[in-house]
Amino acid sequence: MLLEIFLLLVLVGLLMGLKWLFTPYTNWKNQQKTVKKDDSIVVISDGKEYKYSTYKNTSNVELSIIIPSYNEENRLGRTLEASLKHFSKYKYEIIIINDASKDKTLEVAQKYSINNKNFKIITYNRNRGKGGAVRLGMLAAAGEIQLMMDADLATDLNEYEKLSKELQKITQNGLGLVAGSRNHLVKDVVVQRKWYRNFLMHCSNFIINTICGVRLKDTQCGFKLFTKNTSSILFRVLHLERWAFDVELFMIAQKYKVPVSEMPVKWEDVEGSHLNVVEASIQMARDFLLVRILYLLNIWNFKDDIGL
Repeated sequence: MLLEIFLLLVLVGLLMGLKWLFTPYTNWKNQQKTVKKDDSIVVISDGKEYKYSTYKNTSNVELSIIIPSYNEENRLGRTLEASLKHFSKYKYEIIIINDASKDKTLEVAQKYSINNKNFKIITYNRNRGKGGAVRLGMLAAAGEIQLMMDADLATDLNEYEKLSKELQKITQNGLGLVAGSRNHLVKDVVVQRKWYRNFLMHCSNFIINTICGVRLKDTQCGFKLFTKNTSSILFRVLHLERWAFDVELFMIAQKYKVPVSEMPVKWEDVEGSHLNVVEASIQMARDFLLVRILYLLNIWNFKDDIGL
C-alpha cells in the first residue's frame, strides 16, 4: 500500500514537472489561438479607446518609446517625466503597456496621456509577462526607430543618443539592433552580491552562450533600440513571453542576419523591483533550454507568426 502511494506521488510529481517545463510552449499555443480575438486588449489614445486587434497607428513620428509596466505606480511617474523632457526634441510617441497591473499603474499612465496625442496606453486584464507586453507595444508602434526601456529608469536616458548613432552605423537593408550592456559593471557587482546570485548568473551565461548560441555579454539589459523592420520580424516570430524573451530575440536576429551591436550604458539598480531573483533565474534557465530544444525539433520555427 505504501509503495503504491509512493509511486502515485512520484507520477503526480513527474506530471506536474512536465507541465511546468512545457509552460512556455502551451502559453504560445494559447496565444496563437486567442490573441487576435482578444477584445480585452485595449489601446487608449487621445482620450479614446480602441480594440487592439483593429487599431491602426497613424502617428507621424520618427521614434517610438515602448515601456512595459507591471505594478509600477511608484516608479512610472518619474520615468515619464524624464522621458517627456529628454525626448521633446524628437518627433516621438510613448507607448505604455499596462501588463494587468494590480496597483494604480494605469491611473498614473492615464494622467500623463491627457491632452497628449503621442502618448498611448495598451492595457488588458491577463498578465502576459514582459516579453508579451513588449511585443504588443512594438507591433503597435509607428516610429521607424523603436526604443524598448524599463519603467524603472535604470538606464540613463542620455545613452539613447549613443545607441542611436550606433544603430545608424550598423543598419543594413533597414535591419539593425543595438543592445545596451551592463557588462562593464559586472566586476564591482560580483564582489557585492551573494554567492548564489553569482552562481545563477554564471549558469545563465553558460546556457545563453553555449547552448543558445548567443554571444552577447548582456542579453537582459532593458534598454534596446530597433529599426521598425527589425522589430516587426523579431516580435512576430517571438514565442517566449516572460523574462527570457530577450535571448530568443537575439536567436531570431541571428537567423535573419540582423546586424547587432552591444554598447555599454550608464545603469544603476533602482529600488522597487518586483523580481524574485532565484525564481526568475530558474524560470529563465528552463526557458533558455526549452527554446533551443523546440527550435532544434522544429516544433518552433523561425517563420512562425503570432498573427498580429
